[in-house]
Amino acid sequence: METARIVLAALTCALLLVAALSKVTEQQSMRDTAAHLGVPWPRYRAIGYLELAAVAGIVVGLWWAWLGVAAGAGVALLMVGAVVFHARAKDAPADMVPALALLVLAAGYTLTSLR
Repeated sequence: METARIVLAALTCALLLVAALSKVTEQQSMRDTAAHLGVPWPRYRAIGYLELAAVAGIVVGLWWAWLGVAAGAGVALLMVGAVVFHARAKDAPADMVPALALLVLAAGYTLTSLR
């Protein structure tokens, strides 16, 4: 179970880090996505900082499981929100794949972190 937890943590952190850094560094594609979803840019960028905090929480959670559970659950909830916003914008299912993948990975990591 420990190997699965580490692999899920690594995959979750890798995908989340890409998304977070794209928001925090104000990539034009993220600005376009924020506008498309109807989310004000400052709030969308703030989500990037929350994602960075979640990456840190998941990494530290490999030693302190309670922190990893909190961070993983937070990411899962954030991704549920992302899927809802994509659905409201009438995006194609393919546009929701990154959020759904992170939701599954974060939920898996959270469940394997419960001891």
